[in-house]
Amino acid sequence: MGNQLSKKARKRLLKKSRTGQDTSSSGSSSDMMPMNYDDVLLEAAQYQEQHYLIKHLFQSNTKAPIDGLLSVPGSQCLDIGCGITATWIQDMAAEYPNALFTGVDLLTVANQQHIPRNCEFKTLDILCPLLPTLVPESFDFIYQRFMFNTYEMNDARKKKFREFVQLLKPGGYIELVEPDFIPRQAGPKYTSLCYALINLVGTEKKEIYHGPVVHQCLVEMADQLQDIRTDYTSMPVCWGGYIGKMLYQFFNALLKQLSQGLWLWLPLEGDYDEKVFNNYLDSAFNECVEYKTYINLHWVYAKKCGAPTYST
Repeated sequence: MGNQLSKKARKRLLKKSRTGQDTSSSGSSSDMMPMNYDDVLLEAAQYQEQHYLIKHLFQSNTKAPIDGLLSVPGSQCLDIGCGITATWIQDMAAEYPNALFTGVDLLTVANQQHIPRNCEFKTLDILCPLLPTLVPESFDFIYQRFMFNTYEMNDARKKKFREFVQLLKPGGYIELVEPDFIPRQAGPKYTSLCYALINLVGTEKKEIYHGPVVHQCLVEMADQLQDIRTDYTSMPVCWGGYIGKMLYQFFNALLKQLSQGLWLWLPLEGDYDEKVFNNYLDSAFNECVEYKTYINLHWVYAKKCGAPTYST
């Protein structure tokens, strides 16, 4: 491609979108772009739609077997990149009233006067050291999802994930959930959009952090983790009833927010044109119906080695 975004411009554009829990924590606060009120409302709606879509798919808020751990009074859970609405963590707090829940994010959680009493939030850049702000071996469960634009598959990511494991109690669980950026049974236009998104999130030369690599991220720590389990759930895009409709709405909003950056990676001529982009997007979604396109949502969890500090 002739025109490409610089790394700094790419980071700014992705932060402006912030359409998932993950994107809200990707970088330092000094680079943040202001958002108007309409952007905030759209983002909040997307957080909630994303949460309930995944809960519907999994028929649960988690895959890890943490019922016993979080039923113990005083047990603790950490949500990394909780988002401005903190929908997952508040849902979990209602489900496990005996546990204490901590959400961390680069952005301040909205409407904190209405949060459950067993929730607290810390405004942190997760790419910076989390210790001693968070206490080692203090959490029974650590959860992270949709952080694909936050990490690169490099030594810094490995160091950060080992820091997460340091925060776990022996016998505690960590769970990661990420989408596969590569669609299945996709037409040419939707495939081009997905690869444009990959190039916007990372680069053509670097392996990106997304669904297919989350298992590897925990296997790398097999000296500290055991009982590693992984699988994926397939989701139809634009077809297949409720899930397909929800994914269409989510991706339509996401791709339109990132349209100016995606334009540079698409086979489109001339300067950015919103109408041309939207027509291309509509055609890509029509292909999804024709080709029966789907994507895979990957999950992995593991247990920290050692006996729990209390009986469950």
